[in-house]
Amino acid sequence: MKSFMMIFFTWPLFWLQSTMTVHCSNDDDDHVNVDTLKLVILIHRHGDRTPIETYPRDPYHDEQKYWPDGWGQLTLNGKNRMYNLGLYLSKRYGQFLGKTPHEVYIRSSASDRCLESVSLILASLYPPVGRWKWNDNFGQKWQPFPIQTVPHDNDGMLNPSSKCKKAEQIRMDIFKSEPVINYYDQMKSTLLYVQDNTGYKNVDLIKAEQIFDSLLIEKMNDYKLPAWVDMNVFEKLKDISAKTFIFSGMTKQIQRFRTGLLLSDIWQHISDDNDERRLYIYSTHDDQLSVFMSALKNFNGLSPPFGATIMIEIHRQQNHTIINNEPFIRMYYLNVTEMEKPYPLELNNCKRIGSDHDHCTISNFYESIKDLIPDDWDAECENPSSSSRSISADRMYFIYKKKSKLIFILNPSTAISIYLLLVTISLTLLVMLFFIYLILNHRRFGSSYRLLPINS
Repeated sequence: MKSFMMIFFTWPLFWLQSTMTVHCSNDDDDHVNVDTLKLVILIHRHGDRTPIETYPRDPYHDEQKYWPDGWGQLTLNGKNRMYNLGLYLSKRYGQFLGKTPHEVYIRSSASDRCLESVSLILASLYPPVGRWKWNDNFGQKWQPFPIQTVPHDNDGMLNPSSKCKKAEQIRMDIFKSEPVINYYDQMKSTLLYVQDNTGYKNVDLIKAEQIFDSLLIEKMNDYKLPAWVDMNVFEKLKDISAKTFIFSGMTKQIQRFRTGLLLSDIWQHISDDNDERRLYIYSTHDDQLSVFMSALKNFNGLSPPFGATIMIEIHRQQNHTIINNEPFIRMYYLNVTEMEKPYPLELNNCKRIGSDHDHCTISNFYESIKDLIPDDWDAECENPSSSSRSISADRMYFIYKKKSKLIFILNPSTAISIYLLLVTISLTLLVMLFFIYLILNHRRFGSSYRLLPINS
């Protein structure tokens, strides 16, 4: 209980104001030294979408009339936002990135809005050039990219609501903890007021966040909010929404389950000297960004807006103060895409070296995240046996990098399943061969039995 209290009260007044959405950025933050840049990794939220659902008394519940794109789908504004984000990334990294689509790897959540969002980024970031123009019409402006994904419920990397029994229990425990209950009591009158006006029978913090999400999207689409949502209620719901993002990633346990696979995948890429790709893109959701930053202790306590992007840069610089010229990491956060002003994310757990003590080497970065990387995600989640699931990238775990060689092992449960399958196949073949042998010998020599006379 004390740990919950410490975590809860260490957010310094939630960056002074829980309603603040813009952070200061220096001009240097938008300047990238392409001479030292080695790799770029982007983790972004999808673009503007329609509400996931509405509350019972919502005046805008008619999907065909108000939300013709469907529930939870990318809107026209969202498409423009993500296309413009690609243009900004092209300006920022254009001198570093090449023209070939083979230099980028894309991994997306299976949600339509995530797949569409990253496609729009790629359309403006990588228009076809030279030999990549594949016809005289549309092929002059657009080229296809392979986008990797896995089923939504099984995506422990990019879906923070994926099936994980242990993580779900930890989250329930968090929302029953003392700091959360204290905050609930503080907001109880607001929650009861919202409950009376929305038609829900029970409105807790999570439900209030969902209601605020719908109200915010309606406001962004110029729909007049109902009379019961005055400025005071709107701001309180905004504060509740921000707090739920803090609560949902406030412990190391939940961070391990909800961002461990993503950190593992990122570490695999930044530690591979033989990797010729220049860009990795992960298309995901707001709560994935928030728990990722919470794990690195640089979350600002605000729900990530549409299109919000974490930019991870790996640099290598000839500097004798860095042992073996080891690559170092820099991280930025573009939380308001329209402003195109990212601000640096401090890697507070990383031991710094260099003349100015401003370099977080990749080995020191690994030391700061290694406790968050699960050995066997399914086993730690206490999920039912997953032997029937196909072996995907998420089920291969990076172990160690030595002399530029990557070593992988299968999950123990998967290895046992494969072993038992091979044993079964071998025994079956052995039995079949034995019967074939008997049949062939019977036909060749006839029966080996004869009738014996019966003594009377």
